[in-house]
Amino acid sequence: MRNLLLVIPLLVGMGVVIQSGANTQLRAMLGSPFLAALISFSTGALSLLILNIIVGTDPSLLNSEHIMRTRWWMWLGGILGAFFITSVIFIAPIIGPTKLFGLIIASQLIFSVIVDHYGWMGFDVQAINFRKIIGVLLLIAGAFLVQWGKEG
Repeated sequence: MRNLLLVIPLLVGMGVVIQSGANTQLRAMLGSPFLAALISFSTGALSLLILNIIVGTDPSLLNSEHIMRTRWWMWLGGILGAFFITSVIFIAPIIGPTKLFGLIIASQLIFSVIVDHYGWMGFDVQAINFRKIIGVLLLIAGAFLVQWGKEG
């Protein structure tokens, strides 16, 4: 099971690249990055609604008691998802997916190490160590080479 959990993020990564292409083409067809993002989120929401029906999620779980216990930052997921999708729709056609995702992945890893180190947002504390620092530096170097390296 653990091996499957390691494969799924690889599939998710490929899916994000496909998603950026699909959304970018949708933007070109519709003429609006915001409308393309809205359609992307609407089809995603519909998919999640269907999934919740299939797995039998109890709708009573979404009640005022649960909502009142949330912290303000727990609501940022959807907002940041919209920011991500819309930004990718804007930027991918200009710099291409390789440069775009090289920078996104480097940023994600840097911030993930910080979040782990401090245990922010409910994650277990996982201290920064020399190997993590080297890994982050290598990823930054890779993003730099992809962004500014000679082509061809």
